[in-house]
Amino acid sequence: MLSEKEILIIQKATMFDLKQILEANPDKTYTVEEMKALIDAYIAGLQ
Repeated sequence: MLSEKEILIIQKATMFDLKQILEANPDKTYTVEEMKALIDAYIAGLQ
């Protein structure tokens, strides 16, 4: 089982990855549906 510190590290790494994806297209505006699809694709890629 993961410790709270390990979980926090994973959460921060995930947010960093998503931030990098969003910064790749700084002029793009995302809808809620596009954000959900982006997050789903990220999760699917981790499995």
